Amino acid sequence: QKLVEAHNKKRSFRNWEDPETRQLLLEINPYAPYQREKMPTHELSRAIVEENWSRCLSLAADPAQCKVWNTREGFFDGKTASNCLPLHEALVAHAPFEVIEALVKSYPAGLAAYESSYKRLPLHCACRKNADPSIVALLVNQYKAACVIADSLTRCPIHYALTNGAEEPIIEILVKAAPAACKSYDDRGWTPLHVAVNVGASQKVVRMIVDANPEAVLIRTDRGTSIRATAHKLQTPGHEDVEALIQQVREEMDEKVHLPDMKKKPSLDHEVA
Repeated sequence: QKLVEAHNKKRSFRNWEDPETRQLLLEINPYAPYQREKMPTHELSRAIVEENWSRCLSLAADPAQCKVWNTREGFFDGKTASNCLPLHEALVAHAPFEVIEALVKSYPAGLAAYESSYKRLPLHCACRKNADPSIVALLVNQYKAACVIADSLTRCPIHYALTNGAEEPIIEILVKAAPAACKSYDDRGWTPLHVAVNVGASQKVVRMIVDANPEAVLIRTDRGTSIRATAHKLQTPGHEDVEALIQQVREEMDEKVHLPDMKKKPSLDHEVA
């Protein structure tokens, strides 16, 4: 609520001297004073931090501005520094579609660029920050391979989209572009299906993922947690339907061949549909 309030009032480091604004920023982010001291000197990067979107649009017309790598302190977690492009910065800052589109148009190679702290692509950043479906569609259409590329935590963009409760259209965009991403698993052995069930995703979202990778209903995490156990613990609205769907798919697979829950994960097929 405070973050929405700050955004609606367009408060940022630009008016840090205003006592009310400063207090609000400190409540949202205790690292704000430190980050303010480390404000970027690059013109486009600074405009992004200040959420000066009209200025960003003007600067993004120059490809040279969009190619500059900037060091941002506490980029994702408030502590770890990252070397990143303006495109990464704009996505993390929730820039509007027009700004993202301008950055991509000026420097399309940025779509395949990794920021340094967690080796994340722009699509990872968009999914972590619950970007608008139109932005996710833009990034996917321009660089579909990003859907099956993992970051340093071995998480594909769909892992982050699900974790952050992305809208159904976003999951649909990611799954249709690269069904193989549903076969991925992170450094804890969590597949997208584990994540979806754990966060209480809708039956439609779970169905999309299961259709792309039915074997996921048999896979256990590194700690031995099965999909059935995860679904059984759910107390979210519609959890009975999700649990029934998981059981149905498992029974269908058991009819084809008797298989126990698998501890060994299948390798990620990097072919993109």
